[in-house]
Amino acid sequence: MIAFNATLIYIAGLIASVFASPLEALAARVEGQALAKRAEGIHLVNCRTYSMILYCPNDSDCNHFPSDANKCIPTTGTQTWEIPNGLCAFNTGESFHWNIRGDAQMQQDYSVVGSGNNNERSFLIRKDDKHIMFTDPNNGKACSSIYYCL
Repeated sequence: MIAFNATLIYIAGLIASVFASPLEALAARVEGQALAKRAEGIHLVNCRTYSMILYCPNDSDCNHFPSDANKCIPTTGTQTWEIPNGLCAFNTGESFHWNIRGDAQMQQDYSVVGSGNNNERSFLIRKDDKHIMFTDPNNGKACSSIYYCL
């Protein structure tokens, strides 16, 4: 009987660990995303036919078309973000440098896929879920977050 109870307790522990591990990982990811969205951030955004880098002093309030001081257009047309040594200069004199691995779009959403820095600090770059952040009021194009930097 004691061996049976010990086996039952062991099996119950195994079942609990199978369910607890993914739930703990999910909770950590959700908590990390919630904390990250309260910070200063940078988004690398595609707007169908062009791209922009968007600076957000408060990343939780970043779903609107940016002022000229808070956006940078890195190239004519759509930017290929997955490059080393990317650079964009804002009209304020600030610049943003990025390095994103070539296979970044094959990674899971929210995975760390690169690094970046501006004149003040360094950022981790994560693959975003391509949600629409805003619509450009000048041309009606939907702009989606491809990567975010915190």
